[in-house]
Amino acid sequence: MTEKISKNAKIEAGNLMEEARDVFESCVQCGLCKERCGVFRVMREEQYSPRGKGDLLSGKIMERIIFECNLCRACEVSCPLNVKVCDGVLKCREAMVLLGRGLSGNEEMVKNIRKKGNPFGTMSEEDKAKLWCC
Repeated sequence: MTEKISKNAKIEAGNLMEEARDVFESCVQCGLCKERCGVFRVMREEQYSPRGKGDLLSGKIMERIIFECNLCRACEVSCPLNVKVCDGVLKCREAMVLLGRGLSGNEEMVKNIRKKGNPFGTMSEEDKAKLWCC
């Protein structure tokens, strides 16, 4: 089921991507961010590093990789130029959602919350056991 994306959504997504590119523009590719990035330490591939995300973005490549970030801001702590990586990632994510390219699992959760008031859609006893806090 493909939804038609409005002209305004495309324009807004384009603006968000431009803002995200601006965030990464001052990156000098030093790589200091990689050491602190938890996702990179697990995946061990450059594309998962904050620097790699900046490369993909500056090359105008929108990929699912932008969702492979836990937004912990650890990379920003070690950045000598104070690049706000997570702000750029959030702008990319918002643009992708506007373009209908968000994560299907997230879309399903939002749909279930709106319809049934919970992320599961229905509430079995097993689902209720999953919902707990603190």
